Amino acid sequence: MRIVRGRLDSARRSGGLTRRTGGPGRVLAAAAGVLALTCLVTPQASGSPSGRVPVELAATPGALEIAPQPCDRRGQVQVSMTNTGDTAAFVDARFRAPSSFQLSRQAWSTYLPATDPEQTVTAPLRIAATRATPPGDHMVTMRVPGGLLRIPVTVTAPPGNGPDDNVALHRQAFASSTHHNVALCGGVDGNTDSDDWGDSGTHDATAGVFPDVYGVVLDTALPVGRVEVHTLDSATYPASEMGIRDFDVEVRVDGHWQSVATVRGNETGHISLAFPPVVGDRVRVVVLDSNDHKYSRIVELEVHQR
Repeated sequence: MRIVRGRLDSARRSGGLTRRTGGPGRVLAAAAGVLALTCLVTPQASGSPSGRVPVELAATPGALEIAPQPCDRRGQVQVSMTNTGDTAAFVDARFRAPSSFQLSRQAWSTYLPATDPEQTVTAPLRIAATRATPPGDHMVTMRVPGGLLRIPVTVTAPPGNGPDDNVALHRQAFASSTHHNVALCGGVDGNTDSDDWGDSGTHDATAGVFPDVYGVVLDTALPVGRVEVHTLDSATYPASEMGIRDFDVEVRVDGHWQSVATVRGNETGHISLAFPPVVGDRVRVVVLDSNDHKYSRIVELEVHQR
C-alpha cells in the first residue's frame, strides 16, 4: 500500500455497544431479548363465533437503547403477530411514539392464519430519535383491537464531539449510491468487524463504475486531523481481493472539498490516516478502484480531531 499524502498510524478500533434488556408492560414473556403479549383481538375479519381471536404480539429485541442521531441503527426491531387460535383473521396494528421520534411505519395490516401449524408473521420496524429528543426513558406502542404492546426505549445523550471522540458515529451518512442489500448508515454504526458484513457495513450499487463516494455530515464544523477507513477484510473476503484499493479522503472546508489524504494500492483492511488538522463540516472517501474492480466496500468510516 502506498500513502501518497497523509500519515499511516497504528490501528485503533472502536465498536458500538447495544444493550438489550427486558422491559415492563403487559408482558407474557420477556426472555432472550423478546417482549411478548397475548391478547384477545377483535380482528378486521374472521370466522370466529365470538368475533375475537387470541393473538400473541411480540417485539425483538424487547427493549432498545439509542442515541438521538439519524444513523443510529440500534433502533431496528422485528415485530410479530401469531394467531394462537383455530380461526384465521385479518388484523390491523397501529404504532405510536413520542412526537420527537421517527417510525418507519405507522400501521401494519396482515392476514394471520390459524394454528396447525402455528405461523408467526413478522415485519421490520425502525425506531429513531431526533436531536430534539431528551435523554431518558420513552415508550413506543403497538396497538391492535383488544391489546397493546409497549416497547421501552432509552434515549442516551448524543455521542460527543470532543478531541477523543469519533465524530462520525451515528451521524448522517451520504453516498453516491447504496446497494439494496446494505444500509446507507452501515458505515457509521460503530461496528468495525468485517465478520458482521451484511448486517453492518455498506457499498455502492454501481458494479464496476468508479468513482464511488461515501461520507458523513458532522454536527458542526470541527477540526479534522485523522480519519480511519475500514474496508472489507475477513477470512472469507480478504481486503487484498475485496477491499477498496485506490481512494482519496476529502474534507469540506467553507463549502469547498479539500483533499487531505491519498491512498493507492491498498490491500489491508484498516487504514489510519493522520494529517494537519483542517476545520470542516463534512468528510468523504472518494473511491477510484477496489481490488475486485467492482464495488467499494466500506465497513466503517471514523473521523477524529487528532
